[in-house]
Amino acid sequence: MKYYLLPKMFRYLLLILLMPCAVYAADLDFYGDIVLSRGIEKFAEEKGTATIVDHIRPFLSDDAIHIGNLEGAAGGDKLSCAGNHYPCFPIKKKYLPIIDGFDVINLENNHSLDLGFAGFNNTISELKKRNIIPLGGNNYSTIIETEKGNVAIIGVTDVINNKNDRQYLAMADSPRIFREIERLRKICTVVAVYIHWGRELDNLPTDRMKALAAKYISAGADLIVGAHPHVVGKVVCINGRPVVYSLGNFLFDQKYDDTKKGAVLKCAIDDGDNMKCRLTGIQTPRNSYLPYSVKEDVYKNENEILSSCRVDVQKTWTGFFSGDKKKKRLLLKKDGKNSASSYLELYDLTTGKKELKTPSMPIVKLQPVDINTDGILEIMLIQNVYSPLDEETAKRVYIYSMDKKFHALWRGSALSRPLLDALFVKNKNKQPVLVGLHTTDSFLIRKPEKTGRIVMSYRWNGFGFSGLKELMYNINSSYISYSKQNINLYDNNKFLIQKVPFMFLN
Repeated sequence: MKYYLLPKMFRYLLLILLMPCAVYAADLDFYGDIVLSRGIEKFAEEKGTATIVDHIRPFLSDDAIHIGNLEGAAGGDKLSCAGNHYPCFPIKKKYLPIIDGFDVINLENNHSLDLGFAGFNNTISELKKRNIIPLGGNNYSTIIETEKGNVAIIGVTDVINNKNDRQYLAMADSPRIFREIERLRKICTVVAVYIHWGRELDNLPTDRMKALAAKYISAGADLIVGAHPHVVGKVVCINGRPVVYSLGNFLFDQKYDDTKKGAVLKCAIDDGDNMKCRLTGIQTPRNSYLPYSVKEDVYKNENEILSSCRVDVQKTWTGFFSGDKKKKRLLLKKDGKNSASSYLELYDLTTGKKELKTPSMPIVKLQPVDINTDGILEIMLIQNVYSPLDEETAKRVYIYSMDKKFHALWRGSALSRPLLDALFVKNKNKQPVLVGLHTTDSFLIRKPEKTGRIVMSYRWNGFGFSGLKELMYNINSSYISYSKQNINLYDNNKFLIQKVPFMFLN
């Protein structure tokens, strides 16, 4: 049964009960400015919130980390607007479901304090209730675990409507911003800065914008994404790092033709450990507030520039990997002598000392997981290894501990059937569940060309894995990942072909 055929109320219940703690998607999708008051509020009152939700949901259905910029503050009305905040964008709480589906919302902008400091804090609280990470106040940066390593996103602003707002916001030129970039550079695979800057309706960067971008990249940022001008800005590479000065609007009520054109920046880390980015077009028709995706490559010139940006990344994860409860940094490195193999290194974050280095292994996928739920992370590796069981070199799941030494807790036996891909998710009780994507044949009678896939869930029993549930699909998928709602199944071209709700695997 396909997830999107389930009744709406049932889908929403799944989101609440079965949401994992991390978004394991590897891609980053950045969107421009969003407003939920003024014309958008009037439209929602007349046409209904669902009209807007249904229209923008296709943008958010991609298996990616979705990041947007919200202009305004939740709770209150125009009578609650702070001094010198004009125009003022108060947001009624009943319209916040419009942005459900976003993973991260930047509040570091000139309208987040439209209802004062209390309204700012209220907006942060309301977003958290919706399982959206707010970038604002003391928590202006976040780290998200992905299948390609840890991704850091920092929200900053260079625009304010009241000089007193500076004390509450992460200002673009503050020394703490550069220190934060430097800190995150040491522990993350990618460091992205999402900044509110520039001049409204001007697509050209100012000298100040150019200088800030260069300073951020010198401090260790891999990607700079801008908003506030409400029109799509120029694209450049600085030391091989992409800078998109403005994404324009995503959901806004401005009427100028140029403000009706926006862009989504899509960034992904490929198998060669390079991050590549691309712009896709957004168009909002005249006399409408509903954006749609433009199929044509309207940003061909900008994408040629982005294709020349080369961001080599170092896959890295951080956490507690040993009983000393000191935070460690785990690196996945390519073997220079054998391109099909990689090895792991573990570093003490405090001292920088290397504690462990593993042998070179044919690693296909890595995922840290607290398999024993004792606060210490183990490592799940999928490796291409030969086995006499099926007399093939194929993907096998291994579980390793890095507590004091590198040793196997479980050595890649075959699970229930030949394996195509696997990953861990957390069930509603926060317990790790291994989800395997299998072919429908067996180890005894191998027919890998058969159409059909089996999705199987397993729990760790202390010595190995016990099967939980099994689902069969008449599709030909090869890879899996998870987003907030589902296990997502992909074909060889990484095209999404099936969604499996978490509840069916618990």
